[in-house]
Amino acid sequence: MEVIVKYLAGATIWVRAYVYDADGALVDPTSIKLTLVDAAEAKKVDGLAMTKAEVGIYDYYYNTSGSSAEGWWNGEVWVTDGTGDTAKTSFAEFSVEVKKGL
Repeated sequence: MEVIVKYLAGATIWVRAYVYDADGALVDPTSIKLTLVDAAEAKKVDGLAMTKAEVGIYDYYYNTSGSSAEGWWNGEVWVTDGTGDTAKTSFAEFSVEVKKGL
């Protein structure tokens, strides 16, 4: 499922990720990182760690400015569980739209 959200330039983009195990229980991964690219294809966040809100729930807040690129911003959340040869990595993609105010 993809959630599309619209933000006004100057607002804070809120990214929330939920991490589940195979049985559907929320779990903490070894790492969870975010990449965010604006509509002008400039990386605004490049592999930064997200902040734990609760077990298996992670947040990241990105403050846009009034001059932020207008259009669709794309992001990826990368989750790694384990280390070394047994580590498992997965990711999810999302998009938000940033528009100039009236």
